[in-house]
Amino acid sequence: MSSAENCGFQSDSTAIFSYCVDIMSENSPSESQTPGSNEIYLDHVGWFVPDMNEASQAFQRLGFPLTPFTVHMNEQPDGSRVPSGTANRCGMIERGYLEVLARLPEVDSAITKQMDDGLARYTGLHLIAFTVSDTEATTERLRTAGFEPDPPVALRRPMPLDAGGEATAAFSVIRLPSDAMAEGRVQVLSQDTPDVVWQRSVIASDNSAEMLSGLLICVRDPDETVKRYERFTGKTAEARGEGYRIALDRGQIAICSQSECEQVLPGINVPGLPFIAAASIRSRDVGETRAFFMTQGVPFLADDGDRIVVSPAAGMGAAFVFHASAQEPFPIP
Repeated sequence: MSSAENCGFQSDSTAIFSYCVDIMSENSPSESQTPGSNEIYLDHVGWFVPDMNEASQAFQRLGFPLTPFTVHMNEQPDGSRVPSGTANRCGMIERGYLEVLARLPEVDSAITKQMDDGLARYTGLHLIAFTVSDTEATTERLRTAGFEPDPPVALRRPMPLDAGGEATAAFSVIRLPSDAMAEGRVQVLSQDTPDVVWQRSVIASDNSAEMLSGLLICVRDPDETVKRYERFTGKTAEARGEGYRIALDRGQIAICSQSECEQVLPGINVPGLPFIAAASIRSRDVGETRAFFMTQGVPFLADDGDRIVVSPAAGMGAAFVFHASAQEPFPIP
């Protein structure tokens, strides 16, 4: 009997059950990153930062060991590669990840201009990336929904392998014109090499992070904003107070006014609108998360037992909400 058949639990053997749990646990990081047909996940969120060294220290303090510094390359039709103008380091989670982006000073492009404009407003979260299984179908869906997506970009970056050597991480990325979404760079992509991206050695463990579960966006007009995100994601929002929650097939987007944001994240300083205020992380054990943060001296805005709000002072301009699986990360009044 093959391991796949065994993992269908067609045997009563305790040994086989244990074997299958181990196999599924071992394979789950990369296998859980690709949505099914017509599904959409919150894939990752991104910080624009002026100083990668400072950001690296901040994320390390929060329990996210970052991947090596790598330059983004756009693959051309002839197979050659040219720098896009940005480089990154990533904090990997079992499901989803956090991207820290810095600009390459020697390159000027539409991407670097968008980064410059974002940093002029504030250091922090400026990128929202969703993932789908079919970028061609998604491009057509976005056009039908009234957007004007650019043709998918074949984005490439090198990635060291746990087993030794190096491989190329590949993504097909659909971007919108920079003025399409005032909140920042909002894009959708396919993870073409999840086994390369989610290497076991770089997945966070000290902070008990389990999944990137959501984002909180603070805006001047929640009604207008939610309509755009409904069209972009193909999902219907649920009203929450003066704001909204869009449940994805994995993760959520919460949209609220400044007054509601200040209630959900007590003590938050809103630098201007719109503002991507916080990322939420589902914790495997909030008690372990809290204990780790206390050893690191991480400051909190709030601690509600099953929900910890990490100050933006520790999160490079964005709050982090670590929460239990049954706890709503953004309880909009």
